[in-house]
Amino acid sequence: MHLMKKSWLLVSIISLLLIKAGYTQPVLSLTPVITNLSAPMQLVNAGDGTNRIFIIQKDGAILLYNKAYVLLGNFLTLTGITSTGERGLLSMAFHPDYANNGFFYVYYTNSNGDLELARYKVSNNANQADASSKVVVITIPHSINSNHNGGTLRFGSEGYLYLSTGDGGGGGDVPNNAQNTNILLGKILRLAVNTSVTPPYYNIPSDNPFANEVFAYGLRNPFRWNFDNLTHDIWIGDVGQDSFEEINFRKSDSINGTNFGWRCFEGNNNFNLTVGCSAPINKYTFPIYSYPTQNPAAAITGGSVYRGDTYIGMYGYYISADFYSGTFYKILYNSVLHTFTTTTQLLTPAGIADFDQAEDGELYAVSLNTGTIYRLISNGPIRYTFTGNGNWDLADNWSNGSIPPSTLSAGSAIIINPAGNGECLLNVQQIIASGASIIVKENKKLKMTGNLSIQ
Repeated sequence: MHLMKKSWLLVSIISLLLIKAGYTQPVLSLTPVITNLSAPMQLVNAGDGTNRIFIIQKDGAILLYNKAYVLLGNFLTLTGITSTGERGLLSMAFHPDYANNGFFYVYYTNSNGDLELARYKVSNNANQADASSKVVVITIPHSINSNHNGGTLRFGSEGYLYLSTGDGGGGGDVPNNAQNTNILLGKILRLAVNTSVTPPYYNIPSDNPFANEVFAYGLRNPFRWNFDNLTHDIWIGDVGQDSFEEINFRKSDSINGTNFGWRCFEGNNNFNLTVGCSAPINKYTFPIYSYPTQNPAAAITGGSVYRGDTYIGMYGYYISADFYSGTFYKILYNSVLHTFTTTTQLLTPAGIADFDQAEDGELYAVSLNTGTIYRLISNGPIRYTFTGNGNWDLADNWSNGSIPPSTLSAGSAIIINPAGNGECLLNVQQIIASGASIIVKENKKLKMTGNLSIQ
């Protein structure tokens, strides 16, 4: 079928289901997009509609880039932190209402080596934070050992702030901190942060299981973890002792009060059952995937579930990696059968310290070893989504920054979803091959001065 020039096409779409036919797993590759960084630790976005990318570095610097990976400047440099060994600036999270209140949070080890959560506010310049706005929200004693600091901040779908902490360091969790629900180490903490100008800057949510900050426990060093943006389920990479690395999972309605087992268990195996491990075995939650420690070392970097619009074959996969080996773990959760299918792939470089998403949902890996941010690319069909206003042949009008090829191959799709009341102007020749799709979202416009051929 051929559609003539200067015709209009307006199609109402209620829902779109793309079947990953013929693709049992994604084959991944890494494309460098930001280089020459100094010990990058995490990539985050503000969720404010600007599509900016924030890179936090171990030494306390937070760099700001636009969606085209162009440096906009230094957003903030933290002072009074310790950054040797596993210490440093570890994580950053923006308040869900950041676009209006300008608050964001950072997690780091302070000059004493203790774990500290602080709140800042953006300045009148949207590309710079107000360094003088700092308030310390909570300080957790951790000065004895420099390792096992945990390290990730996330806001949950209900608006609470979550923080992962390590067990206090050393080896074997000698004080048994992780199993002690009165201690804030070896935990997932949950805080109801507020916008107060005077302390306290948070409250304890009424349904926290132990009437304190603790929400889940029994973790050794949950350096990186994340929520699934669609289902709000939690995925935690917990670094093991000497024998097993583990990936933990809980449904969104089952996280509260979960005991993930450390130091009683490492992976699925007994570790130290002498003290504080009297709970029935069904009171512990064991990993959905664990693997033996490689020689000479291993450390799981928890990842993210891909919910981006571009790579159809990768959609719904949880992607993580081992920091030392460079082995990537691709896990697909079947929510009907409650099963997990895991495949692996070896990629370079190693030293991946974080997996995180830009505002458009695309997934990135942060390499501490190479000082580089990589975009994750998958094989298979691609979805191209027009989210701008105006000409088809402008890369900025496409959510993934890529203009569709002149012939769209089978399995791939084009989604027309212009911003606001705008329109998509097809000003080139576009062929939609048999088995490919072009979809115009409900009440959106596609106008043509070029040629559209649907085979």
